[in-house]
Amino acid sequence: MATDPAVTLSDQHLVEACLAGDSQGWEMLLQRYKRLIYSVPVRFGFDHDDRHEIFQIVCLEILKNMPSMRDAGKLRSWILTITIRESNDLLRRKCAEREKIGAFLENPRLERAVDTLSIYLAAEKEAILREAMAEMPLRCRTLIELLFFSEAPVDYGKAGAAIGLSKESVGCIRLRCLDKLRRILESKNFPAF
Repeated sequence: MATDPAVTLSDQHLVEACLAGDSQGWEMLLQRYKRLIYSVPVRFGFDHDDRHEIFQIVCLEILKNMPSMRDAGKLRSWILTITIRESNDLLRRKCAEREKIGAFLENPRLERAVDTLSIYLAAEKEAILREAMAEMPLRCRTLIELLFFSEAPVDYGKAGAAIGLSKESVGCIRLRCLDKLRRILESKNFPAF
């Protein structure tokens, strides 16, 4: 089974590739961080178009400011900070527009104050969990995604069928997979915040 270079290359290598003008390095960087970038405007309550606008702005900011980046090991935090800042900026612009024209807000989630620290911490946890899941064997990753991340509940029969196991063996395999995931997260010093 071939290993995906976007998973195995370090952030340092991806940053160096981007700075050298390597479009494949840029694509791998976006592949690694697009979920993180999109997760922030989702938490702000923005609609699809606004989320896409923020993604584009963040990508431009990353490209523009990457040469001044001092520590590629902090790339995820840097990207997250840029995304939160751009989401706050868009929220401010939308509120100013609304006040200026006196229009009624259609999306009530944008009215409330946004707890950016909670958004930052949740996005960090999600990113670490995604990285840990990528390190899991395919069978475990598939089983955990089916049982814990599916929109609709998946019973043991369907989960077992999806990975070639009997319904009766899913519980035992699930425990082993969760134990593997726990060990991976511990090795990454998964925050308990």
